[in-house]
Amino acid sequence: MVKSATRRSAKYSAKIVGDVIKNRIDAQKDSMVSNATPAFGELEAIETATKNLLTGWGVSTALVAMYLSFSRQLYGLSKRHTGTILENEACLATKKWGDTLRGLNMYYLQVIALDVHNIDVSACT
Repeated sequence: MVKSATRRSAKYSAKIVGDVIKNRIDAQKDSMVSNATPAFGELEAIETATKNLLTGWGVSTALVAMYLSFSRQLYGLSKRHTGTILENEACLATKKWGDTLRGLNMYYLQVIALDVHNIDVSACT
């Protein structure tokens, strides 16, 4: 069934009332924090490993943020996908961040994918 734009707008308007949002967040805050905390630790470890590689290669400070974004994207993909789908999505991400689109060094991206995330993207570049 197709919902009308008016109905969708009314539902959305009811959801974004300040008191409603506050009550929802207050009710779920403890579980939200406990669910997010392990992921924050994993992200810190991934970012540290990635940054250590970049420092060893002498990558410009201006580019570090982009490499970290690539690494975080692979982390997110690995949380949502496995197997062939993960490999295909990682290949797409590597191509997106690579030489022609965003200008990052393909070799560095491949090493980050393999050493930090255990995803081999060398065949797809």
